[in-house]
Amino acid sequence: MTRTIISSLIMLGLSAVAVAEDKPAAAPAGGPDWSKVGPMSRKVTKEDKKGVDALYDSVKDAMKKGDVNAYADVVDFPVIMLSDDSKGEVKHTTATREQFVELMKPMFTGMPKDMMPEHKHTAHFLSDDLAVVIEEASVARGKMKGKWKSLAVLTLKDGKWKFKEMAEAGWGDTKAPAAAAGAKK
Repeated sequence: MTRTIISSLIMLGLSAVAVAEDKPAAAPAGGPDWSKVGPMSRKVTKEDKKGVDALYDSVKDAMKKGDVNAYADVVDFPVIMLSDDSKGEVKHTTATREQFVELMKPMFTGMPKDMMPEHKHTAHFLSDDLAVVIEEASVARGKMKGKWKSLAVLTLKDGKWKFKEMAEAGWGDTKAPAAAAGAKK
């Protein structure tokens, strides 16, 4: 009899847990319904790694051709650019397409053909339309060798991934484009 009662109580307890798991989580008192707003309302249904790879392939092609405008074509403007300077102070600015092209032009026109950086990237999808990418780069030319990491925030626009934010250390001492000089730093 005792075994039957204990078994019944265990089964009743387990079925209560199963029923509780079927119900959506209740919103905190006075808080929003997270099933309708916030990150739980925008779950990832498709990790579009091929789409992100295509974005990085287009950047690589633009760099090989020295075509800064092709690079600008894969950016969602205004773009947020984040870095730090030689004193460790973090700075950021937003740039229009024209400002971005002006800023990037020296990288595309002055880069020696034998100094093409190698990039690896790992995408982390926040939703089907928003991703964060950790980039690992390396470059070697003669005795100069180096490795670094950077970050990009991507948005899906018109079915294609684009850069919305770029973050890389060490560019904070670079003069911002003239039209962007008054932007937030």
